[in-house]
Amino acid sequence: NRGNSSQNAMSLAQAMASVGAEDVWVRGYMVGGDLTSTSGSFEGPFSSASNMILGPKSTTTNRSSCMAVQLSSGKVRDALNLAEHPELHRKSVCLKGDIVDNYFGLVGLKNVSDYILEE
Repeated sequence: NRGNSSQNAMSLAQAMASVGAEDVWVRGYMVGGDLTSTSGSFEGPFSSASNMILGPKSTTTNRSSCMAVQLSSGKVRDALNLAEHPELHRKSVCLKGDIVDNYFGLVGLKNVSDYILEE
């Protein structure tokens, strides 16, 4: 099954077509943050630690091709939020969470429980 392991993570396109899937791995690039219901920032510095924009490519700046990621307080937010870790901007990451139909107006990833930063 796609998404059942970090090695078999869903692409962003697959994830966006899999709303309702829970506890699945999704691979993308940390392209931005500071989400609102209508916008987001693709250039730092970032101010919000509680969310990020996950894109299909490191150079993505088109909001509609991205997923919104909720970073609840804890180890994932501490490690990945772009406000405190600007060096991670545009890096590849695998995230494990639940795919929801709407978070800040985009398909979203919530309840993120694990992550793997990729080189």
